[in-house]
Amino acid sequence: MKHKLGLIGFSYLAGLICAAFFKSQSVFILSLILLSLFVLFQILKKKTAAVALFTAFAATVVCGVYTCIFYIPLIAKDGETVYIDGIIAEYTEYPGDRASYIIKTKIDGINATITLFSSDISCKTGDGISFTGKLSSAKNNTSFSEESYYRSKGIFMKAAAVSELVTTPSAFTAENAIIDFSNHIGYKIKNMLPGDEGGFLKAVFLGDKSDLPHDLSNNIKRAGISHFTAISGLHLTVAAHILMLLISLTPLKNHRYIKFLVLSFIILLFTVFFRLSVSVLRSGIMLIIYYGAEPFMRKGSTFNSMGAAILAITLFQPYACHDPALLMSLSGTFGIGVISPLFCKGLKKNSLYGIKTFLAGTFFATVSTFPFVCIFFNGFSAAGIMVNLLMYPLFIPVLVLMVLFVLSLGYGTFFLYPAGILARIMTDIINLIGSFRYSYFNISYDIMIPVLIISMIFIGLIYIVFRSRRETAAAFILSLCIIIGSSVVLNTADRDKTKLLMYSDGNDACVIVNSPEGVFVAASSDSPDIAEYIKDFMKTEFTDKITAIAVLRENRNNLQEFKNIPSEILMAPSLTDPQTYESRGIILLYKENRATIKTDDTSMTISPAGDPVNDDINILYGYKKNLPELSGIVFCSSSRVNANDKGYTNIYFDTAEYLITKNGSLEPKKIF
Repeated sequence: MKHKLGLIGFSYLAGLICAAFFKSQSVFILSLILLSLFVLFQILKKKTAAVALFTAFAATVVCGVYTCIFYIPLIAKDGETVYIDGIIAEYTEYPGDRASYIIKTKIDGINATITLFSSDISCKTGDGISFTGKLSSAKNNTSFSEESYYRSKGIFMKAAAVSELVTTPSAFTAENAIIDFSNHIGYKIKNMLPGDEGGFLKAVFLGDKSDLPHDLSNNIKRAGISHFTAISGLHLTVAAHILMLLISLTPLKNHRYIKFLVLSFIILLFTVFFRLSVSVLRSGIMLIIYYGAEPFMRKGSTFNSMGAAILAITLFQPYACHDPALLMSLSGTFGIGVISPLFCKGLKKNSLYGIKTFLAGTFFATVSTFPFVCIFFNGFSAAGIMVNLLMYPLFIPVLVLMVLFVLSLGYGTFFLYPAGILARIMTDIINLIGSFRYSYFNISYDIMIPVLIISMIFIGLIYIVFRSRRETAAAFILSLCIIIGSSVVLNTADRDKTKLLMYSDGNDACVIVNSPEGVFVAASSDSPDIAEYIKDFMKTEFTDKITAIAVLRENRNNLQEFKNIPSEILMAPSLTDPQTYESRGIILLYKENRATIKTDDTSMTISPAGDPVNDDINILYGYKKNLPELSGIVFCSSSRVNANDKGYTNIYFDTAEYLITKNGSLEPKKIF
């Protein structure tokens, strides 16, 4: 059987994905069904199908056992207060002296990874941390799929500190030294290239988006190259090829075993340098297996090495099968490493063969990741394929130059500055593409998931039946037209609906009502983050002027930023503007520290948590711990608001978006 390891790996992944949709009891029923099918196909002597079914059966059993041993016991700790003593695996700073932590620890003898959002204690990755905390399970809400996002990373619980955080400096380890060196490279990029190109280089090479301007970040999404800002296997592949070239210039080229060991060791170092993301792990394992074929006189197989990588990553962390980075990395690699070579076999090897294979690889990588882009990014770029074809000839040299900059230990500025020039060209192109209003289409309806699934099945069936690249390509183009057409129709249908957006910067909240009649904004304070969010909203929605803005409190000395926002009227405590403003059927009522926005059928109020107004939609800000039962939908802007689960949604450091229909009902706009 050809490509047996690849078949086993992908069958195992398929089994895990299926098992993740079932409860623990149902998983074992699914496993019995797969085992029965395996026996049947074994009797029928269908060896390939039998191997795939047995592998999927094994995956469901592993997933079920993992769920019973780790997931269920940890979820049972929801609401308990425990003493936590662990290691900081990841540390991220936020404005307002706040920070988030990912902590590896043990809870009642069970290995666990938890998240914590608390005060900034100026620590670093690898430090020890101890505190008493109240555990709670991660939950999805309209603003953030928290449970889904963290579950794929093996994180099921979060903690709220109820005691002081105590840290202990980490001992020297090779892993921490490499991560510190990675941080050092990031600081060098920031100091030597302080403009947008520096932030862009940090994002595309280190995955650090902290210095990436919001406008540029939004345009990257609209241009369809969000995957450029995620550390992927491409980074490690470029590094490995450069290392192979350097090794070929040394006497090691004649010692295949030593060459393989040296190359594998350096690949592992770069894997740690890129923070051990699942896509980098996948690439590292694949590269080691691929290059390991030569010393043992075997032919390397991309499909087999992908299967081995899947097994290595998911064997001890089954829930990683739903990690977006892993799925997109695998799909992209499948497109460029499996489908593209098959397509290129029919091409004539003339002077343009290299260009043709490059374009084919880029095209099939983009096509293969398209369904996952639609699902994970809530939409797709109309210019995505074109921009990818245009960008990769610039992106690859940037990665090459940055790898050489790293190999020079950060002293090779003659590598960094050319990379900065290329990055500036790329950012200019990205901003140009992103400035077009219809460069990006949102996909935010349940109907789009079946459309995507049916399209994928349709393309697969066409290939199986006809075994022709021409018919398969025609099926893909037809499916793409259907998806684009569906998105355009659904987005057009939204034009007569009012959009309700809610945002929080951690302490203060902002409400934007965007309707055909006008745009109304209520902000709980003159927060600079809120003002920046309003400006970003105007750029994203291509809005020239806000109809009315109400600022409820002036405690940041930042009212001038709101005055600079183009608007028909600005209401604030220090201004003498009227307290009621009506425009084209929408009313904004402003009174002291609260504001109410009324449409034809819906009324929404933003007010302090200690003195809420019971309305259809209630947005509360502040730190009041006990909230009354409110009949409407309630959103809280602070994580310190501890309320029951009846209708309360937290919008802490995130955005919730709804559509208000003509009959006054609310439906989520972001559902994936």
